[in-house]
Amino acid sequence: MILTNKTTRAIIEFGDYQTPPAFARLVCQKLRENHGLCPEVVIEPTFGLGNFFDGIFEIFPDVQSLYGIEINKPYFEIARRKIQPDRNVKLFNADIFSFDFSVIKNNVPKNDSVLIIGNPPWVTNSQLSSMGSYNLPNKANFKGHSGLEAMTGRGNFDIAENIILRLLSEFSGYDCTLAMLCKTSVAKNIVRDMKKYAFSMSAIDMHLFDAEETFGVNCDAGLLVIKLGGKRTTSCKVYEFYTNKNKKQFGWSGNAFYSDFSNLDSSVAIDGISQFEWRQGIKHDCSKVMELSVVGANCYQNGLGERCSFELGTFVYPLIKSSDIKFVEITQTKKFVIVPQRKINDDTLRIKEIDQNMWEYLSRHETLLDSRRSIIYKKSPKFAVFGVGDYSFAKYKVGISGFYKNPIFSLIWNDYPIMLDDTCYFLSFDNLTPALITTALLNSKENINFLKSIAFLDSKRPYTKEILRRINFAKLTELVDYAHIVDFVCSMPGDHFICENDYREYRLTLKTRLFDC
Repeated sequence: MILTNKTTRAIIEFGDYQTPPAFARLVCQKLRENHGLCPEVVIEPTFGLGNFFDGIFEIFPDVQSLYGIEINKPYFEIARRKIQPDRNVKLFNADIFSFDFSVIKNNVPKNDSVLIIGNPPWVTNSQLSSMGSYNLPNKANFKGHSGLEAMTGRGNFDIAENIILRLLSEFSGYDCTLAMLCKTSVAKNIVRDMKKYAFSMSAIDMHLFDAEETFGVNCDAGLLVIKLGGKRTTSCKVYEFYTNKNKKQFGWSGNAFYSDFSNLDSSVAIDGISQFEWRQGIKHDCSKVMELSVVGANCYQNGLGERCSFELGTFVYPLIKSSDIKFVEITQTKKFVIVPQRKINDDTLRIKEIDQNMWEYLSRHETLLDSRRSIIYKKSPKFAVFGVGDYSFAKYKVGISGFYKNPIFSLIWNDYPIMLDDTCYFLSFDNLTPALITTALLNSKENINFLKSIAFLDSKRPYTKEILRRINFAKLTELVDYAHIVDFVCSMPGDHFICENDYREYRLTLKTRLFDC
């Protein structure tokens, strides 16, 4: 994200997307009309310019007291001037992350109806960290991920999610409803992780609106409404903000999490644990040095415009990126990648013995490679990459882009093993027949519908290892017959064929997990 001026930085650092007053009023109106809310106490954290204040007092006549928190001093002063002197309003110019809520809770009876309303920052902790911002919650592994996951990106989270969860925890013993404008990904994460919470939520609803039209932000967003206490719910109902049309329901069914309950029975029929190990592609974080384009026989050009000569198949291999996975079979690539290791943490000094030319090339760009920001490289061998193992060098792979809403699974192969980058996920095979059958199964309508019931298509990366691992191939073969397999394989660009006995053996072998993959 490029910062062009102070205003842009403030927007990012404080999630400074001020709620238009007219929309703030509509939010209050929806809470009263659709949720029957008429609170006595209203709390607005991160109140900004105070654009919710007029709507709160106009739509909710029973409000006896309003509490607000805002870190930005100029905004605080502007908002304070909007408050009529006869109103019971207490505003705090304070940091939401260090604010002591007992100052408010000590003045709120637990049987009073409380509404927490607002528009928390639309920004992630990694964006703030990259700016050197101090406007952050306490440093911690907020999501509780494993060490490597936290270091490679899964430790990133929305600031709004942190704020919402803290508020829900603080007021869990009150007659409280929380209503926050936020990205849909925040709502998804809160519902997905609900089993970790000490508090219970009796109702969760999301009202979707056009964030581009309302805030000029290109993302999926809505009004998240959570009722605390009571019998615990396990799902969220999703509506269209202006029409109240019921869009879908997502959440937990039994021990499984679904993005859409519409076809729950057919989804359960496939849901389980994959018999194959899904892998993520190679992570190198230095494309100008590590990725190459071919310009002649064993002659390549890197992203710096430099030409170099390497032997294909020693440390240089064909490369597929997410944008390349558009077809069900791929045998040629436009890009190539340097793979300095066969396994993670392999000693890269061996490069010097095997290919002096490659060693000199990498050494020449050592400064760029050493400047890679991810902590995973700090204690790794010189020139190290991640997402590499024996599976990377299998001849056949079945891969998918993590980015696109409509999944396409590609059979990927060449005389030299084709690598995939870290935006892709794949299964690896040493033999063509199981790779072909797996490609056909994954592209079946049964599997595509299942994936769309467990993946959140509004996510930046809808398809992840976590999602793909839920494909139980043994269950899937019960739903997909041989006729579909042979039709699909025969329609592929290559001259392929699968006989009925191949499919029978594939199904039998699945039950014992004996595939070499």
